[in-house]
Amino acid sequence: MVSNSPARLMARGPEPQNAFLRVRDLAKRYVRGGLWRERAVEAVRGVDFEIAAGQTLALVGESGSGKSTVARCVARLEKPDAGQIWIGDTDIARLSLGALLPWRTHVQMIFQDAVTSMNPRFTAAEVVEEPLLIMGQDEALRREAVRKSMKEVGLPLDWIERSVLQFSGGQRQRLAIARALIVCPKLLVLDEALTGLDLSTRGQIANLLLDLQATHSLTYLLISHDPVLVGRMADAIAVMAGGRIVEIGSTAEVMTVPKHAETIRLLKSARAVQTNLAAITGAFG
Repeated sequence: MVSNSPARLMARGPEPQNAFLRVRDLAKRYVRGGLWRERAVEAVRGVDFEIAAGQTLALVGESGSGKSTVARCVARLEKPDAGQIWIGDTDIARLSLGALLPWRTHVQMIFQDAVTSMNPRFTAAEVVEEPLLIMGQDEALRREAVRKSMKEVGLPLDWIERSVLQFSGGQRQRLAIARALIVCPKLLVLDEALTGLDLSTRGQIANLLLDLQATHSLTYLLISHDPVLVGRMADAIAVMAGGRIVEIGSTAEVMTVPKHAETIRLLKSARAVQTNLAAITGAFG
């Protein structure tokens, strides 16, 4: 199922020399229900994957398949109940909150709605510099880093004192990317980060992320339901259903010769949506 190309996601087995992230037997459960009746929900079960340094793996699946839970565990916003998350020779899944602090700069997460992760009373500069402020960075160095990071994501420097509420959705995503970049991460977890943007803005942000990846040798874990975006950005695709990965392979393999019924269903559904959008666009010319 998985090709032997060294520049793509590797199958479980002999560990590649250039694997940046290795996830093994990841599991996460939640207890849900009311006062009188509770039930355990296995959100993620036995998930395994690897991402080579500088590459992109897309996790796809229907809502509730477990892909966002995997993303939150990899970013250690949630602690997995079982399994391992290896970055180099360190399993960050088992680290205490105190021991985890130095690793926070290595892995940064960008969410779908950037404004929900920003203080609405902050200026652009305050949003972007916040991670460095938490780290105790000198003010002069923080301000210099903010200017560099904002320029790199294509935001005008004369906007630096604007309120975040004055930015559009696409501009806020650029702010979120700038904030992530300011700590020089190695892995970006993109959880539906381009969802909700118009097609033109989505394409611009995708191009920005690809440029940044090439410039900084970033590794991406991309959570998305957009096959066009996945086909454009990902080196490999892992399809999730019921908390498990049911198919994994290179982007070309998965999108042109899908093997699992869930993959086939997702691709058919995505193509139907694209056809309908094309028809609507044509009708309103």
